[in-house]
Amino acid sequence: MPPPLHKLLTLDGRGWRDLFRAQVALLRARRLLARQPIGTLAIRETVNAGAQHGDPDRAEAIARAVVRAADHGLFRPYCLVRALAIRQLLLDDGIRGASIRIGVRRRDGRFQAHAWVRWGDRILGDRAAHVAQFTEVDDLRVMGRP
Repeated sequence: MPPPLHKLLTLDGRGWRDLFRAQVALLRARRLLARQPIGTLAIRETVNAGAQHGDPDRAEAIARAVVRAADHGLFRPYCLVRALAIRQLLLDDGIRGASIRIGVRRRDGRFQAHAWVRWGDRILGDRAAHVAQFTEVDDLRVMGRP
């Protein structure tokens, strides 16, 4: 049995609900991204240590569900769509203090950008080693659509 299918078969009721909620959140985030300038969706929030609130295990479970839905669901979303979905689901579950971060890099002569979610010292829905390859951008209003 292929590993992704095996993992799906081992999900409990909450896992299936999370997966369904993640797919819906991804669809909503994609629609939102199509309607609003990027800079208004992902401006870096100032998060102080006191603002972080919630269950770390729950936050990780939500991020895993979004990654699974993104990898095996109805469509393959951009990283910003994934980040928007993760942050919204965290908020819906009362987990506060997560922020969407945007980074840039130059690789093989090409400009690349990436989005991820940071919650305290955790990277949710991405690998820390991958995120570390990007330089964070503080003000994204310059990326707005005309």
